[in-house]
Amino acid sequence: MANSQEFLDDENDTALFERLQKQVLQNCPNPERVGCPPPAVLKAFVDAPATVTLEALNGLRILKCAECTRDLMELRRKREKRDSEGM
Repeated sequence: MANSQEFLDDENDTALFERLQKQVLQNCPNPERVGCPPPAVLKAFVDAPATVTLEALNGLRILKCAECTRDLMELRRKREKRDSEGM
């Protein structure tokens, strides 16, 4: 039986999303970028998620694509850096 401690998470479900990212990166390569939303849509999704429709994201494509996941991770890293420098 799994240790119940491994399921504890913070209010943003950070551990859950890190596990999902790892799974996608390991198991969902898409080097041809088939079905990926445009870079501008991914950036908008990171900067203001409520402004991006599910249709613009090509459904839940970003949850099934290692390349989109890598892009989103980098965009979030840049946003966090920008936000910390603006403080």
